[in-house]
Amino acid sequence: MSGMDGLAFTFLGTGAPPVSLRRAGPSHLVEAAGRKLLIDCGSGVGQRLVAAGTRGADIDALIVTHEHSDHLVDFYQLVVSSWHQGRARPWRVLAPAPALANLRAQYAAFERERTLRIAFEKRPDATGLEVIFEELREGPVSGLGELSIEAFLVDHRPVEPAFGLTLSHGGTRIVFSGDTRLTPSLEMQANGCDLLVCEVFIASQMPVVAGVRSPETVAAVESYHMTPAVVAGLATRAGAKALALTHLVPPNADTTALAREVRAAGYAGALLVGEDLMRLDVPERLLSWNGATVAY
Repeated sequence: MSGMDGLAFTFLGTGAPPVSLRRAGPSHLVEAAGRKLLIDCGSGVGQRLVAAGTRGADIDALIVTHEHSDHLVDFYQLVVSSWHQGRARPWRVLAPAPALANLRAQYAAFERERTLRIAFEKRPDATGLEVIFEELREGPVSGLGELSIEAFLVDHRPVEPAFGLTLSHGGTRIVFSGDTRLTPSLEMQANGCDLLVCEVFIASQMPVVAGVRSPETVAAVESYHMTPAVVAGLATRAGAKALALTHLVPPNADTTALAREVRAAGYAGALLVGEDLMRLDVPERLLSWNGATVAY
């Protein structure tokens, strides 16, 4: 695989708020030209980074796409665990204003704990516990060398703002939907991309459960996500060279049935259902997972 010299995308956590042993909370790793970008920091992200062969200590920047808890709940644990791994530079963290407020609050809530650790543990350097917070806005995100990043607004109302990301290097382009209903900005960004990474809400596998999910609950959640048919239509119109699904709702979905739904809706291109620790070498169109590497 071309790995860090090309453009690589790793699914760290492909789950959602419900607890899943198979799928950690939402988190993805992008690598290009020696830079590492972490997208979201859901539950279990630190463990998944290590399992993927890297560490929080090695991350150049973290982008949180929106304020929902499943996308940012492990932020402070990531900061502390990375310091224990020897991180000796501040974190760069970008997020829209509401999410940024949550992250700042997490960081502030542990100020006493952090002060005690620094004073008592006498580690050589406390710089790795420092965080530089930046508001994520629509447009280019600079500072990651040859990895080009553009943030674009998506529609996850009532949660707003929420962002998708376009990630480019060496003529290869990944479009990451973030959490969203179908929106013109996503349609425009996805046009002709090498890899379209989309969230998916599998309504056919979300039955009503008394005391847990009413018909109104299912309809409401579906309304600000994308179903398999919607994702299939988006990828087909965009002419995406490959479509990868992540943020599976529900996390315990039957993935064979999910793939059938996408195909039934007319998408005929390369289709990947993301699994935790699945890694894609996008320029070479290679997928590595569970000890095997195959072309896609």
